[in-house]
Amino acid sequence: MTTVSIAVVGLGQRGLQHLNALWQLDEAHIVALCDPFAGNLAENKIQQFVEGFSLDGIRTYGTFADLLTAGGFDAIYFAIPPSLHQGELLQAAQAGIHLFAEKPVSLFLDEMLKMERTIRESGIISTVGFQQRHDNWHIGIRNFLADKRLLMMTYVVNSTLESHSTKHTHTETVGGPQNRVWTANRAWSGSTVVEAGIHQTDLMRFWAGDIAWTEARYIQRAADDIEDGGDNPDAYSVTYGFESGAIAHLIMSRLRKTFWGDNYHDIMWDRGHLKIDGDNGPVAYYYDGPYPPPEGKVDPTALGHDLDFGPRNNTTLEIARAFVTAVGAKSEDPLLNTFTSSLNSHAAVLGANISDQLDGQRINLKDLLYSDDYHEFRKKPTET
Repeated sequence: MTTVSIAVVGLGQRGLQHLNALWQLDEAHIVALCDPFAGNLAENKIQQFVEGFSLDGIRTYGTFADLLTAGGFDAIYFAIPPSLHQGELLQAAQAGIHLFAEKPVSLFLDEMLKMERTIRESGIISTVGFQQRHDNWHIGIRNFLADKRLLMMTYVVNSTLESHSTKHTHTETVGGPQNRVWTANRAWSGSTVVEAGIHQTDLMRFWAGDIAWTEARYIQRAADDIEDGGDNPDAYSVTYGFESGAIAHLIMSRLRKTFWGDNYHDIMWDRGHLKIDGDNGPVAYYYDGPYPPPEGKVDPTALGHDLDFGPRNNTTLEIARAFVTAVGAKSEDPLLNTFTSSLNSHAAVLGANISDQLDGQRINLKDLLYSDDYHEFRKKPTET
Protein backbone atom coordinates (compact mmCIF):
# COMPACT_ATOMS: atom_id res chain seq x y z
CA MET A 1 0.00 0.00 0.00
CA THR A 2 1.37 3.41 -0.99
CA THR A 3 0.80 6.11 1.61
CA VAL A 4 0.00 9.59 0.29
CA SER A 5 0.86 12.68 2.36
CA ILE A 6 -1.93 15.26 2.14
CA ALA A 7 -2.51 18.88 3.15
CA VAL A 8 -6.03 20.31 3.42
CA VAL A 9 -6.59 23.98 2.64
CA GLY A 10 -9.89 25.33 3.97
CA LEU A 11 -11.50 23.84 7.08
CA GLY A 12 -15.07 24.98 6.49
CA GLN A 13 -18.06 22.68 6.03
CA ARG A 14 -16.77 20.88 2.95
CA GLY A 15 -13.14 20.83 4.06
CA LEU A 16 -14.17 19.14 7.31
CA GLN A 17 -16.17 16.56 5.38
CA HIS A 18 -13.14 15.81 3.21
CA LEU A 19 -10.89 15.62 6.25
CA ASN A 20 -13.32 13.19 7.88
CA ALA A 21 -13.19 10.95 4.81
CA LEU A 22 -9.41 11.08 4.52
CA TRP A 23 -9.09 10.29 8.22
CA GLN A 24 -10.78 6.94 7.53
CA LEU A 25 -8.31 5.90 4.81
CA ASP A 26 -5.17 4.09 5.93
CA GLU A 27 -3.39 5.14 2.75
CA ALA A 28 -4.04 8.86 3.43
CA HIS A 29 -1.60 10.58 5.78
CA ILE A 30 -2.72 14.06 6.85
CA VAL A 31 0.39 16.14 7.46
CA ALA A 32 -0.81 19.76 7.31
CA LEU A 33 -3.91 21.94 7.60
CA CYS A 34 -4.36 25.52 6.45
CA ASP A 35 -7.08 28.06 7.23
CA PRO A 36 -6.90 31.84 7.70
CA PHE A 37 -9.12 31.65 10.79
CA ALA A 38 -7.33 30.17 13.79
CA GLY A 39 -10.52 28.83 15.35
CA ASN A 40 -11.05 26.52 12.38
CA LEU A 41 -7.71 24.84 13.13
CA ALA A 42 -8.48 24.15 16.79
CA GLU A 43 -8.29 20.45 17.61
CA ASN A 44 -11.40 20.46 19.80
CA LYS A 45 -13.45 22.05 17.02
CA ILE A 46 -12.27 19.61 14.34
CA GLN A 47 -13.01 16.70 16.66
CA GLN A 48 -16.71 17.66 16.51
CA PHE A 49 -16.67 16.71 12.81
CA VAL A 50 -13.91 14.09 12.60
CA GLU A 51 -14.16 11.22 15.06
CA GLY A 52 -10.86 10.41 16.76
CA PHE A 53 -9.05 13.36 15.21
CA SER A 54 -5.77 14.49 16.71
CA LEU A 55 -3.35 17.23 15.71
CA ASP A 56 -0.40 15.11 16.79
CA GLY A 57 2.12 15.22 13.96
CA ILE A 58 0.00 17.63 11.90
CA ARG A 59 1.31 21.11 11.10
CA THR A 60 -1.11 24.05 10.92
CA TYR A 61 -0.78 27.26 8.91
CA GLY A 62 -2.70 30.51 8.64
CA THR A 63 -1.56 31.28 5.10
CA PHE A 64 -1.19 29.22 1.98
CA ALA A 65 2.19 30.82 1.27
CA ASP A 66 3.57 29.44 4.53
CA LEU A 67 2.08 26.00 3.83
CA LEU A 68 3.55 25.83 0.33
CA THR A 69 6.96 27.03 1.48
CA ALA A 70 7.08 24.36 4.20
CA GLY A 71 6.10 21.60 1.74
CA GLY A 72 6.34 17.97 2.80
CA PHE A 73 3.16 16.67 1.10
CA ASP A 74 2.26 14.86 -2.10
CA ALA A 75 -1.22 16.33 -2.59
CA ILE A 76 -3.42 19.22 -1.51
CA TYR A 77 -7.18 19.32 -1.00
CA PHE A 78 -8.58 22.79 -1.75
CA ALA A 79 -11.96 23.53 -0.14
CA ILE A 80 -12.25 27.31 -0.15
CA PRO A 81 -15.00 29.61 -1.49
CA PRO A 82 -14.41 30.25 -5.20
CA SER A 83 -14.35 34.01 -4.73
CA LEU A 84 -11.37 33.66 -2.37
CA HIS A 85 -9.11 31.81 -4.83
CA GLN A 86 -5.94 33.86 -5.34
CA GLY A 87 -3.79 31.66 -7.54
CA GLU A 88 -3.21 28.89 -5.00
CA LEU A 89 -4.07 26.07 -7.42
CA LEU A 90 -1.68 27.50 -10.01
CA GLN A 91 1.14 27.74 -7.49
CA ALA A 92 0.57 24.19 -6.26
CA ALA A 93 0.43 22.80 -9.80
CA GLN A 94 3.62 24.62 -10.75
CA ALA A 95 5.26 23.02 -7.71
CA GLY A 96 4.24 19.56 -8.98
CA ILE A 97 1.74 18.89 -6.19
CA HIS A 98 -1.30 16.71 -6.98
CA LEU A 99 -4.63 18.52 -6.56
CA PHE A 100 -8.14 17.88 -5.36
CA ALA A 101 -10.20 21.03 -5.98
CA GLU A 102 -13.69 21.62 -4.66
CA LYS A 103 -16.14 23.04 -7.16
CA PRO A 104 -16.60 25.58 -8.53
CA VAL A 105 -12.86 26.06 -9.07
CA SER A 106 -13.42 29.60 -10.36
CA LEU A 107 -16.20 32.03 -11.19
CA PHE A 108 -14.36 33.15 -14.32
CA LEU A 109 -13.66 31.10 -17.43
CA ASP A 110 -10.25 32.59 -18.28
CA GLU A 111 -9.02 31.83 -14.78
CA MET A 112 -10.37 28.29 -15.02
CA LEU A 113 -8.71 27.76 -18.41
CA LYS A 114 -5.38 28.99 -17.04
CA MET A 115 -5.70 26.54 -14.14
CA GLU A 116 -6.47 23.69 -16.51
CA ARG A 117 -3.57 24.49 -18.82
CA THR A 118 -1.10 24.71 -15.94
CA ILE A 119 -2.35 21.47 -14.39
CA ARG A 120 -2.21 19.65 -17.72
CA GLU A 121 1.31 20.88 -18.50
CA SER A 122 2.56 19.95 -15.02
CA GLY A 123 1.52 16.31 -15.46
CA ILE A 124 0.07 16.08 -11.95
CA ILE A 125 -2.94 14.02 -10.87
CA SER A 126 -5.96 16.27 -10.46
CA THR A 127 -9.68 15.99 -9.87
CA VAL A 128 -12.67 18.19 -9.00
CA GLY A 129 -15.08 17.32 -6.19
CA PHE A 130 -17.95 15.90 -8.23
CA GLN A 131 -18.61 13.12 -5.75
CA GLN A 132 -22.08 12.39 -7.18
CA ARG A 133 -20.30 10.32 -9.84
CA HIS A 134 -19.23 7.96 -7.05
CA ASP A 135 -22.77 7.31 -5.78
CA ASN A 136 -23.45 3.61 -6.39
CA TRP A 137 -27.04 4.44 -7.44
CA HIS A 138 -25.73 6.87 -10.05
CA ILE A 139 -23.17 4.36 -11.29
CA GLY A 140 -25.94 1.76 -11.54
CA ILE A 141 -28.12 4.18 -13.50
CA ARG A 142 -25.25 4.93 -15.88
CA ASN A 143 -24.81 1.23 -16.53
CA PHE A 144 -28.57 0.75 -16.99
CA LEU A 145 -28.70 3.56 -19.54
CA ALA A 146 -25.54 2.58 -21.39
CA ASP A 147 -27.33 0.79 -24.28
CA LYS A 148 -30.30 3.18 -24.47
CA ARG A 149 -30.96 6.24 -26.62
CA LEU A 150 -31.41 9.10 -24.17
CA LEU A 151 -33.92 11.76 -25.12
CA MET A 152 -34.50 14.08 -22.19
CA MET A 153 -33.68 14.60 -18.53
CA THR A 154 -35.42 16.85 -16.01
CA TYR A 155 -33.96 17.66 -12.59
CA VAL A 156 -36.03 19.76 -10.18
CA VAL A 157 -34.31 21.00 -7.01
CA ASN A 158 -36.36 23.09 -4.57
CA SER A 159 -34.57 24.64 -1.62
CA THR A 160 -34.38 27.69 0.60
CA LEU A 161 -31.99 30.61 0.55
CA GLU A 162 -31.15 30.06 4.23
CA SER A 163 -30.69 26.29 4.04
CA HIS A 164 -26.93 26.11 3.48
CA SER A 165 -24.99 25.69 6.71
CA THR A 166 -21.66 27.14 5.57
CA LYS A 167 -20.71 29.27 8.55
CA HIS A 168 -17.01 28.50 9.12
CA THR A 169 -15.57 31.15 6.80
CA HIS A 170 -15.68 34.52 8.55
CA THR A 171 -17.02 36.29 5.49
CA GLU A 172 -18.04 39.30 7.56
CA THR A 173 -14.34 40.12 8.04
CA VAL A 174 -13.43 39.94 4.34
CA GLY A 175 -16.22 41.87 2.65
CA GLY A 176 -18.80 39.07 2.54
CA PRO A 177 -22.23 38.40 4.08
CA GLN A 178 -22.57 39.19 7.78
CA ASN A 179 -24.31 35.85 8.43
CA ARG A 180 -21.50 33.92 6.65
CA VAL A 181 -23.93 32.12 4.31
CA TRP A 182 -21.86 33.05 1.26
CA THR A 183 -23.73 30.55 -0.94
CA ALA A 184 -26.72 32.94 -0.95
CA ASN A 185 -24.65 35.79 -2.36
CA ARG A 186 -24.18 36.17 -6.13
CA ALA A 187 -20.70 37.69 -6.01
CA TRP A 188 -19.39 34.95 -3.72
CA SER A 189 -21.18 31.94 -5.22
CA GLY A 190 -21.54 32.90 -8.86
CA SER A 191 -25.28 32.03 -8.60
CA THR A 192 -27.02 28.94 -7.26
CA VAL A 193 -26.62 27.19 -10.61
CA VAL A 194 -22.84 27.65 -10.38
CA GLU A 195 -22.42 26.88 -6.69
CA ALA A 196 -24.94 24.03 -6.31
CA GLY A 197 -26.47 23.19 -9.70
CA ILE A 198 -23.05 22.31 -11.04
CA HIS A 199 -23.46 18.99 -9.19
CA GLN A 200 -26.70 18.14 -11.02
CA THR A 201 -25.16 19.37 -14.26
CA ASP A 202 -22.11 17.16 -13.90
CA LEU A 203 -24.27 14.19 -12.91
CA MET A 204 -26.31 14.55 -16.10
CA ARG A 205 -23.01 14.64 -18.01
CA PHE A 206 -22.01 11.43 -16.21
CA TRP A 207 -25.06 9.77 -17.79
CA ALA A 208 -25.35 11.57 -21.13
CA GLY A 209 -21.89 12.83 -22.08
CA ASP A 210 -20.69 16.36 -22.79
CA ILE A 211 -22.94 19.39 -23.14
CA ALA A 212 -22.84 21.33 -26.42
CA TRP A 213 -24.97 24.39 -25.57
CA THR A 214 -27.03 26.01 -22.85
CA GLU A 215 -29.98 28.40 -22.60
CA ALA A 216 -31.16 29.90 -19.31
CA ARG A 217 -33.57 32.37 -17.73
CA TYR A 218 -33.53 33.36 -14.06
CA ILE A 219 -36.20 35.00 -11.91
CA GLN A 220 -34.33 37.71 -10.04
CA ARG A 221 -34.91 38.34 -6.33
CA ALA A 222 -36.91 41.43 -5.47
CA ALA A 223 -34.79 44.29 -4.12
CA ASP A 224 -36.77 44.40 -0.86
CA ASP A 225 -36.13 40.65 -0.30
CA ILE A 226 -32.35 40.97 0.03
CA GLU A 227 -31.00 40.44 3.54
CA ASP A 228 -27.50 39.66 4.78
CA GLY A 229 -26.23 39.81 1.21
CA GLY A 230 -28.58 37.03 0.09
CA ASP A 231 -29.21 38.34 -3.41
CA ASN A 232 -29.12 35.19 -5.56
CA PRO A 233 -32.16 34.75 -7.84
CA ASP A 234 -35.36 33.12 -6.58
CA ALA A 235 -35.59 30.59 -9.41
CA TYR A 236 -33.62 29.22 -12.33
CA SER A 237 -34.60 27.50 -15.56
CA VAL A 238 -31.67 26.04 -17.51
CA THR A 239 -31.76 23.94 -20.67
CA TYR A 240 -28.76 21.94 -21.83
CA GLY A 241 -28.25 20.44 -25.26
CA PHE A 242 -25.91 17.45 -25.28
CA GLU A 243 -23.55 16.47 -28.06
CA SER A 244 -25.52 13.21 -28.28
CA GLY A 245 -28.67 15.15 -29.19
CA ALA A 246 -30.34 14.70 -25.79
CA ILE A 247 -31.92 17.65 -23.96
CA ALA A 248 -31.90 18.33 -20.21
CA HIS A 249 -33.75 20.76 -17.97
CA LEU A 250 -32.37 21.94 -14.63
CA ILE A 251 -35.00 23.75 -12.55
CA MET A 252 -33.90 25.21 -9.23
CA SER A 253 -35.29 27.49 -6.55
CA ARG A 254 -33.83 29.28 -3.54
CA LEU A 255 -36.81 30.81 -1.77
CA ARG A 256 -36.68 32.77 1.47
CA LYS A 257 -38.80 31.82 4.50
CA THR A 258 -40.08 28.55 3.00
CA PHE A 259 -37.79 26.18 4.95
CA TRP A 260 -38.71 23.28 2.67
CA GLY A 261 -36.65 21.46 0.09
CA ASP A 262 -37.08 18.44 -2.16
CA ASN A 263 -35.88 17.14 -5.50
CA TYR A 264 -37.08 15.02 -8.37
CA HIS A 265 -35.24 13.51 -11.32
CA ASP A 266 -36.70 12.00 -14.50
CA ILE A 267 -34.64 10.44 -17.29
CA MET A 268 -36.36 9.60 -20.57
CA TRP A 269 -35.11 7.25 -23.26
CA ASP A 270 -36.96 6.21 -26.41
CA ARG A 271 -38.66 3.21 -24.76
CA GLY A 272 -39.32 4.40 -21.21
CA HIS A 273 -38.28 6.66 -18.38
CA LEU A 274 -36.58 6.41 -15.00
CA LYS A 275 -37.49 8.29 -11.84
CA ILE A 276 -35.55 9.24 -8.73
CA ASP A 277 -37.79 10.93 -6.18
CA GLY A 278 -35.77 12.25 -3.26
CA ASP A 279 -34.24 9.38 -1.33
CA ASN A 280 -36.60 6.81 -2.84
CA GLY A 281 -34.83 4.22 -4.93
CA PRO A 282 -34.74 4.59 -8.72
CA VAL A 283 -37.63 3.06 -10.65
CA ALA A 284 -37.64 2.45 -14.41
CA TYR A 285 -40.96 2.38 -16.28
CA TYR A 286 -41.02 0.39 -19.50
CA TYR A 287 -42.78 -2.48 -21.26
CA ASP A 288 -40.76 -5.64 -21.80
CA GLY A 289 -43.39 -8.09 -23.03
CA PRO A 290 -44.26 -9.28 -26.56
CA TYR A 291 -44.98 -6.49 -29.02
CA PRO A 292 -47.62 -5.72 -30.03
CA PRO A 293 -49.21 -6.75 -26.72
CA PRO A 294 -51.50 -9.79 -26.93
CA GLU A 295 -55.09 -8.59 -27.47
CA GLY A 296 -53.77 -5.03 -27.20
CA LYS A 297 -53.72 -5.21 -23.40
CA VAL A 298 -50.88 -4.20 -21.05
CA ASP A 299 -50.77 -4.80 -17.32
CA PRO A 300 -49.86 -1.36 -15.90
CA THR A 301 -48.62 -2.90 -12.64
CA ALA A 302 -45.87 -4.69 -14.57
CA LEU A 303 -44.43 -1.52 -16.06
CA GLY A 304 -42.56 -0.32 -12.97
CA HIS A 305 -39.17 -1.96 -12.40
CA ASP A 306 -37.37 -1.20 -9.13
CA LEU A 307 -33.65 -0.84 -9.75
CA ASP A 308 -31.94 -2.28 -6.70
CA PHE A 309 -28.39 -0.95 -6.52
CA GLY A 310 -28.08 -1.59 -2.80
CA PRO A 311 -27.77 0.92 0.06
CA ARG A 312 -26.26 4.24 -0.94
CA ASN A 313 -22.59 4.63 -0.21
CA ASN A 314 -20.58 7.52 1.22
CA THR A 315 -19.67 9.47 -1.90
CA THR A 316 -17.20 11.80 -0.16
CA LEU A 317 -15.33 8.77 1.13
CA GLU A 318 -15.36 7.08 -2.28
CA ILE A 319 -14.06 10.09 -4.20
CA ALA A 320 -11.33 10.44 -1.57
CA ARG A 321 -10.40 6.80 -2.02
CA ALA A 322 -10.25 7.23 -5.79
CA PHE A 323 -8.05 10.34 -5.58
CA VAL A 324 -5.64 8.91 -3.02
CA THR A 325 -5.39 5.68 -5.01
CA ALA A 326 -4.71 7.65 -8.20
CA VAL A 327 -1.97 9.70 -6.58
CA GLY A 328 -0.38 6.62 -5.04
CA ALA A 329 -0.43 4.81 -8.38
CA LYS A 330 0.54 7.96 -10.35
CA SER A 331 -2.32 7.18 -12.70
CA GLU A 332 -5.63 8.91 -13.47
CA ASP A 333 -7.32 5.55 -14.09
CA PRO A 334 -9.05 5.36 -10.65
CA LEU A 335 -10.66 8.79 -11.19
CA LEU A 336 -14.18 9.27 -12.54
CA ASN A 337 -13.31 12.83 -13.55
CA THR A 338 -10.16 14.90 -13.96
CA PHE A 339 -9.70 18.64 -13.81
CA THR A 340 -9.58 18.72 -17.60
CA SER A 341 -12.64 16.51 -18.13
CA SER A 342 -14.58 18.72 -15.68
CA LEU A 343 -14.20 21.83 -17.83
CA ASN A 344 -17.44 21.06 -19.64
CA SER A 345 -19.46 21.13 -16.41
CA HIS A 346 -17.95 24.46 -15.36
CA ALA A 347 -18.46 26.00 -18.80
CA ALA A 348 -22.10 24.82 -18.81
CA VAL A 349 -23.07 26.56 -15.55
CA LEU A 350 -21.10 29.73 -16.22
CA GLY A 351 -22.64 29.69 -19.69
CA ALA A 352 -26.08 29.55 -18.08
CA ASN A 353 -25.33 32.80 -16.25
CA ILE A 354 -24.26 34.42 -19.51
CA SER A 355 -27.34 33.14 -21.34
CA ASP A 356 -29.60 34.68 -18.71
CA GLN A 357 -27.65 37.92 -18.95
CA LEU A 358 -28.28 37.84 -22.73
CA ASP A 359 -32.05 37.25 -22.33
CA GLY A 360 -31.92 33.49 -22.82
CA GLN A 361 -29.60 33.42 -25.83
CA ARG A 362 -28.25 29.98 -26.74
CA ILE A 363 -24.58 29.71 -25.76
CA ASN A 364 -22.36 27.27 -27.64
CA LEU A 365 -19.86 26.08 -25.04
CA LYS A 366 -16.90 25.68 -27.39
CA ASP A 367 -17.44 29.23 -28.59
CA LEU A 368 -17.80 30.40 -25.02
CA LEU A 369 -14.44 28.88 -24.08
CA TYR A 370 -12.40 29.87 -27.09
CA SER A 371 -14.10 32.44 -29.35
CA ASP A 372 -13.19 36.13 -29.25
CA ASP A 373 -16.92 36.85 -29.25
CA TYR A 374 -17.05 35.92 -25.55
CA HIS A 375 -13.74 37.44 -24.47
CA GLU A 376 -15.42 40.00 -22.22
CA PHE A 377 -17.53 37.32 -20.54
CA ARG A 378 -14.54 35.10 -19.73
CA LYS A 379 -12.31 37.55 -17.90
CA LYS A 380 -12.39 38.79 -14.35
CA PRO A 381 -13.95 42.26 -14.03
CA THR A 382 -10.63 43.68 -12.75
CA GLU A 383 -8.71 42.43 -15.80
CA THR A 384 -7.96 44.70 -18.74
